[in-house]
Amino acid sequence: MTPFITRCALAGALATTLVLGVLLLASGFAYEADQAALRATYGSTLAEQLAASAIDPLLADEALRLTSLTQEMTHLSGVAWAALFDLDGRRLAGGEGAPAQRPPPNATRLFQYPLVFGREQLGTAAVALPETLRQRTPVTALATSALLVLLMGALGGWLGGILERRLGALRQRLEAKLGRSVPQTAPLAALIQLIDPPQQIAVPPAAEGKNAALEAATTEEDSVDDAARQAYLLVINLFNQSQLSPAARQSIFARLGQALDEQLAGTGGRRGFLSGTGLVALLPQSPGSLDPALEAIQLSLAARRAAEAALAEEATPGELRFGLERLDDGLASTTHPEALLTTASEAVYRTITLAALARRNGLVIGDAVMRSVDNVGALAAEPVAASALAALGAQDPAWRIGDRPPQTEAEGAATADPQAAAPETTPPAP
Repeated sequence: MTPFITRCALAGALATTLVLGVLLLASGFAYEADQAALRATYGSTLAEQLAASAIDPLLADEALRLTSLTQEMTHLSGVAWAALFDLDGRRLAGGEGAPAQRPPPNATRLFQYPLVFGREQLGTAAVALPETLRQRTPVTALATSALLVLLMGALGGWLGGILERRLGALRQRLEAKLGRSVPQTAPLAALIQLIDPPQQIAVPPAAEGKNAALEAATTEEDSVDDAARQAYLLVINLFNQSQLSPAARQSIFARLGQALDEQLAGTGGRRGFLSGTGLVALLPQSPGSLDPALEAIQLSLAARRAAEAALAEEATPGELRFGLERLDDGLASTTHPEALLTTASEAVYRTITLAALARRNGLVIGDAVMRSVDNVGALAAEPVAASALAALGAQDPAWRIGDRPPQTEAEGAATADPQAAAPETTPPAP
């Protein structure tokens, strides 16, 4: 008969392999669906950004700027080509690989956005993505894991058989030496009973209460640790930056990074750079926070004011837009922001889409952030139109949050107690 440890090892290996096989099939379908949604959001956002940046040079008839703009967009990661077409479908400007005539619409690969000035359409901005994004799929990793589990199960079964035979021989020698035997069939359990027979141990009631209190405290600490892992992602995009030289763009990003570092000092937040478009900041939740989502929104609005103040000394042709989204609970808040471009690419691109919907003096937050806010009355919020969300391929609701400058202490006291702030009047003498 197969030893008990060997049977357990083989059964565990087969069960794990079966589970990994099911996960292998499910992850393939889920990966394809996620990639399709991610491509749609990414392509729609780039097409809208290209259309917004091309209005000014198109009205000024500056072909060189239009060509530079499309080539810069073509060189972005995951973009096959970018081009601008007139109303007849002829190419006005385009990067490498752009066709001379506008191709027919393709919902999975070609994304278009109209060039509108006022109420007149001037043309179409088009961005094409490659057939595949050349990203590593989880199929290879799961298949390798299944093979390793099988090998480890076989090795564990072989080693388990050797161990169980040696434990059986040791049991026989110990029973002969002690002059007694035990009814246990498992060698390890039999050895334990031979060496140390079981005894009934009574636990005092006071000790039971102490253990229960210790378990409750441990559960509370675990819940605090889980809450502390929640984090929020802030994206700052610089739109309409085609008129900026590389040196000017670098100088602007440096001032924005310095202003953002001053706002994040002492909060545990960190920031990184988006490739050629803006900044990204990770805002972790403090353990003692009562309304973490509201604090993240207020910190984002403060960062917006600091960024605007940092660029107020000179006229910048670009426009800053801010988007805020909540990361999944499984993502560690200690991750570097730039690493989220690969570990949480879907959340990053969703936040980029929210930033594209933002306007001056505010930011756009996602549905997960709004649902996490306890004191909704403290926000000046309005929902984003469904048509604007559909134009960028966004599926979940979003809200525009207006910026409320912080009140001074005198204004706060007057708002809290109007009668105390009113001047005292002395009644006239009779």
